[in-house]
Amino acid sequence: MSEKKLWGGRFNEKASSIMERIGESISFDHKLFKQDIKGSKAHAKNLLSIGIINEDEFQKMVQALSEIELEIQNGEMEYRLELEDIHMHIEARLTEKIGEIGKKLHTARSRNDQVAQDVRLYISDSINQIEESIHKLQSALIEKAESVIDIIMPGYTHLQVAQPIRASQYFLSYFWALKRDKELFQFAKKTTDVLVLGSGALAGVNYLTNRELIANELNLEKISENSIDAVSQRDHLLQYLFACSQTLIHLSRISEEIILYSSVEFSFISLPDSLTTGSSIMPQKKNPDIAELIRGKSGRVIGNLNHILTLLKGLPLAYNRDLQEDKVALFDSEKQILISLEGITELVKGMKLHPENMQRSLANGFATATDLADYLVNQKQIPFRIAHELVGNLVQECVRNKSTLFDIPEKLRTSISEYFIGEEYFHAISLELSADKKNVFGGTEKNRQLEQISLAKKSLTE
Repeated sequence: MSEKKLWGGRFNEKASSIMERIGESISFDHKLFKQDIKGSKAHAKNLLSIGIINEDEFQKMVQALSEIELEIQNGEMEYRLELEDIHMHIEARLTEKIGEIGKKLHTARSRNDQVAQDVRLYISDSINQIEESIHKLQSALIEKAESVIDIIMPGYTHLQVAQPIRASQYFLSYFWALKRDKELFQFAKKTTDVLVLGSGALAGVNYLTNRELIANELNLEKISENSIDAVSQRDHLLQYLFACSQTLIHLSRISEEIILYSSVEFSFISLPDSLTTGSSIMPQKKNPDIAELIRGKSGRVIGNLNHILTLLKGLPLAYNRDLQEDKVALFDSEKQILISLEGITELVKGMKLHPENMQRSLANGFATATDLADYLVNQKQIPFRIAHELVGNLVQECVRNKSTLFDIPEKLRTSISEYFIGEEYFHAISLELSADKKNVFGGTEKNRQLEQISLAKKSLTE
């Protein structure tokens, strides 16, 4: 390859070492090679349509670009700092292969609109991958929900036992959160799938570029309306990174619960050995490292979003070299979200639930105290505030006697209220009956859970 820069016509001095080292992006933007070649082939077809190249030159150009793609895939291209980025590597290699014809490819194109288009195509491809991974996790959540629908577990507020829920309700709650994540990515994809080639450096190009043809070649329905906007804004990247951040927040929250629920203090779940690690000094340890790492990666992805927000906030129009740094956040966020989705999917599939320990926490946490108060209201016509106070007094008595609502002596119960007696009392505090009293759309009653599972499955096929 030639030592001379592809943009070096007006320069007499060779670029300094620091200029090459600080200016290069090939160390990370080589990931764009497929999108760059795809965009270049579409641009070549445009050049053919407007008479810049002939049919023979077009065929040679497209064939050579396909060969270069294979070379890069096979690790045969040597990356050199002086060629700065993947776009210049491909163009230089094209010229090496087909001579002067290769030098025609950059006609009617700037690196500004070229890179902007490549990144858009990359984001679009990335979203397809992420949606596929979300789909796999959603499927795992449905499968787990179906298998644990008869297990009653504590639902929490303030990380204190609140009310009994079916375990299926817990897992399905993340299914619907992920559905919104997927919808957010779909919105980002619509913003991303726009043709910006033809915008040039910032003002358009001095050729009758057939933008409709290029859009059709790249399967893009929309064409950018303003050339300055097209090369300088990164709204589509912000939306992608926000969708990544929102998804990682959901994954971080379930990770936190996996960490808590697998601890000795909770012992609600256990994880397979293959998904945990040990300690170098404490032989008894079984650590939920995958969940901890995902919890950490969420901060990393949120930081990438903040990085781009900060990068953009003071940039004047149009293109500025600062924007080269946007790809670091893009590539890193993509890597972290894909591995995190895979990790949570495996954890959900592999975890085993321990209903006996959940029952213990439900009893010790007085989870059906509200049900008992509602029993007094509905069956004994006691005003709710009085019922609330009576049950609160009963809980206080349980605490004093180190008892639960299930085993506190009848004598102590009836000293607080004559209604805290007999079969009706135990019916009122039943854990399973408590869950099945929540017979509302979206509730934790068993038939509503079956209904919700059916809706979840349907949504996956839409």
